Amino acid sequence: MSDSKKIRPIRGIVTKAIQETPDTWTLHLEVKPSERNYLAGQFLSISPKQFPELSELVAYFEHKKGKKELIRAYSMASAPHEPTVSFTIRPERFSPEHDDYAPFLSPFLASPFMKGREFEFLGYTGPYILPANLEEQADQVVHLVAGSGAVPNFSLLKDQLIQNKNPSVHHTLIDINRTYEDIIYRAELEELAQKYPKRFTLVHRLTREERPGFVNGRPTFDLLREHVKDPSRVLVYACGSAITKWQKKHAKLTGEKPAPRFIETVTDWTRQLGIDKKRFKHESYG
Repeated sequence: MSDSKKIRPIRGIVTKAIQETPDTWTLHLEVKPSERNYLAGQFLSISPKQFPELSELVAYFEHKKGKKELIRAYSMASAPHEPTVSFTIRPERFSPEHDDYAPFLSPFLASPFMKGREFEFLGYTGPYILPANLEEQADQVVHLVAGSGAVPNFSLLKDQLIQNKNPSVHHTLIDINRTYEDIIYRAELEELAQKYPKRFTLVHRLTREERPGFVNGRPTFDLLREHVKDPSRVLVYACGSAITKWQKKHAKLTGEKPAPRFIETVTDWTRQLGIDKKRFKHESYG
């Protein structure tokens, strides 16, 4: 892993394009074994300029924006021991209320037609990783995720459980979704919970559906407090929505403070529990 921090171009071929939920897809990329030297929880980046189908859109948006199109980052769902590099995409949707331009790369990638396609990505980077000395720092890791925020935590869980890393550390995943059909990796998570009952606790919450065997309702401070065994020996890894740049811009114009979203709310809860900020790591999406 000594060169895992070196960001470099890597070419891969899509061997599988799997629809996880009605609005998420996972692409599995075959790369050289020597190119799989990443850390669980990291992400890869993709430039839209390499796809001929998008060339005119890229040219148009660069003209309208007056700047070059940037690469896009995607959290990896795979763990380093797995034979393919995989990442999961929830296509962005155009919202005229706060978007000046329509998204075009994520809707393009989230498709069964990507199977067999070869493309280049930049890998690997990202600080959303577990510490090397995890057992010294913690007895428990609480993964608190919403929707597609499950992606990097799925990578972390597989790496720790399947590879039997840090066996004294217990993992708790609190997975928040709108409905049962929206749960990404639903079957795989259930399998992990059944296979590693002493090391992994799986907690689901559905916010917009009542379903037998599942608790309906939004996440609460009491829910987190219930599952944190010892605030001084826990690490909390949270991934979900956060206040967007548009919301911050709108707040400046109106003078109204934007309502906290998932990450802001969870951050406040960890403070209330007395969890040191060094024990809290988060990633967000808009």
